[in-house]
Amino acid sequence: NSQFKPLHVFYTSSKDGCEWGTPEKVCYEGEVPWEIKVYGKGAEAIAYKSSYLGDHYGSEEVLVLFEQSKDGVKWSPVEAGSESSVVYRGGISEVSFEFTKSGDLVAIGRNEDGDSSGFGTQLFHARRESLGTWTPLKVSLPWRFDSPRLACTNAGEILLFARYAPNRYSLAPSWLPFMRQKHVNLVCCSLLPKAAAVYRLAPSEEWGENGAGAVQLVRCFEHCVGDTGFFSVVPELDAADNSEGHAGASSDGWVVANYTSTTCQSHAPWIYGQMMPSHV
Repeated sequence: NSQFKPLHVFYTSSKDGCEWGTPEKVCYEGEVPWEIKVYGKGAEAIAYKSSYLGDHYGSEEVLVLFEQSKDGVKWSPVEAGSESSVVYRGGISEVSFEFTKSGDLVAIGRNEDGDSSGFGTQLFHARRESLGTWTPLKVSLPWRFDSPRLACTNAGEILLFARYAPNRYSLAPSWLPFMRQKHVNLVCCSLLPKAAAVYRLAPSEEWGENGAGAVQLVRCFEHCVGDTGFFSVVPELDAADNSEGHAGASSDGWVVANYTSTTCQSHAPWIYGQMMPSHV
């Protein structure tokens, strides 16, 4: 059975990093947490989580969830009184989010499965007083920014670390049946080269209805080829220690981890790189 079907997420804790407690289930059955960030300090700290749940790579819709927690174990909708954590229904998975200087939320999600907005990438924004109400673009960006990670600079600029995507993901003709479009896009994407890059995300008021010019290339990462572009991004210790959260650090510095194929060239297709050795 080749169906993509996540089972459970478990957590365990330790006081010394040596002895760990018995793993316990957390989150919904089949849920895939993509990003968890903690904002604030001490008793005021709140963890936020973006995740997806549903028939990824199948024929049914995928749900995007956005939740908050004080302990990282019990999660709830971000809006008081809401009974649902769902912020989007369609084909989105792998959603990264960040808060702007004004407290509003911006997010980016991979629209690999496709939906009524198209195929590629969706952008979202939500006002600080209504963080559980996400507004998407009317039309998805036709490029696919895999494994996205957003970070906010000291000046309030939002940066995106993701796959370098010079080629459109949405290549299948629109007259094909939807599932055929999905399969053609997946195959074509697998046969194209892959690299890694950092981008600037323009302010949400500049996106318009289709997000033209919203994701702006800053630079590519050197020596990233084949199977690559899966970042982990955290603030440097001196920056994090002087900030109230991820935004507002006294200096702009991040520690960035990525992996890359080691035995293929930059023009090699992604599927070839995935079968070759890689390193971090």
